[in-house]
Amino acid sequence: MNLDKATQERLINIVRQAGQEIVMPNFRQLNAADVETKSCLTDLVTMADKASEAFITDEIQQAFPDWDIVGEEAVAEDPSTTDKIATADTCVIIDPIDGTWNYAHGSPEFGLILAVVVKGVTRFGLLYDPVNDDWIYANRGEGAFFQRTAMSEKGKHQTPAQAPLPLKIHSDAELNLDKLFGIMSVNSYTGQKKQDFALKASRFVRINNLPSCPAYRQIAQGHFHFSLTYKMLPWDHAAGVLIYTEAGGICRTLDGQEYRPTMLDGEMLAAQSEEQWQALAEYFRK
Repeated sequence: MNLDKATQERLINIVRQAGQEIVMPNFRQLNAADVETKSCLTDLVTMADKASEAFITDEIQQAFPDWDIVGEEAVAEDPSTTDKIATADTCVIIDPIDGTWNYAHGSPEFGLILAVVVKGVTRFGLLYDPVNDDWIYANRGEGAFFQRTAMSEKGKHQTPAQAPLPLKIHSDAELNLDKLFGIMSVNSYTGQKKQDFALKASRFVRINNLPSCPAYRQIAQGHFHFSLTYKMLPWDHAAGVLIYTEAGGICRTLDGQEYRPTMLDGEMLAAQSEEQWQALAEYFRK
C-alpha cells in the first residue's frame, strides 16, 4: 500500500508546521535549562525535540487514528516502543529533530524525519529541512523528489509554485577510492576501530560528519559519493534508505544485509552503484 497524494500532503504539512512553529522559533534561542543529556555528552534532547514530537504525534493520531507511532523521544522513555515497527499494520516513525547536537549549538545542519512503514516495509519517507523550508520525499516504487521553495514562500505554509525535482543518482565511473567524497563520523567509533577508521577516512578527498537527515539529503542529490553510519536507529534510516534507493543508490549494512526498518544493530553503507558499494565495503571491512 502506497500513500495517496492527499495523505502524503497531510503528513508533509504536519512536519512542516512542527518545523516552522516549534523548531525554528527555538533555534538559537535555547537556554541551558532547555537542553538535557541522554546517553552521552553528544546525545542531547531539547525542549523543542519533545514539543515537536508531541505535536507531530498528536496531529497524526487525530488524522490517522488507526496508525501506530514510534518517536525517538518516546523510545528513549520506553525502548520496547520499537516493537510496533514490526507488528503494526501501519507505523509512523518520527525523528522530531535529527541532529540535536547541532541544533542545540546553533548549527543549521539538522532536520525532521518521518517514515511510514506498512507491515514492516517502508512505503513513504520524508526528510525536511526547516531552515530552508524544503523537503525530499519518496513513495516506494515511484522515485525520489526534491521539493524546493522560493524565498517568498519560506515559512509561510504556502504550497510551493515549483514542481518537485526528480532525483536520480548518476554514479561516477571512476572507482578510485582516493577521489571519493564521503560522509562518516569517525569520532562515533571507539578504541582501535576509531583509530583504524580515522586512517581509512584520510584516504578520501573529503569527509564530512553530518546527521542522518542532512546526510541522506546530500547523498540523494549526488553531492557525496557515499556515507557510512555507525549505528542503526529506525528514525535515522527508514526514510533515508527508501529515498536514496528510489533515487537509484545502493544501501546495505556493511555486512551485506538488505535494510529493514526493524534493524537496530549494524553499520549502514550507502554508495552510488553496486560496484562502488562493493569496493567501499571491502575497504572498510579490512
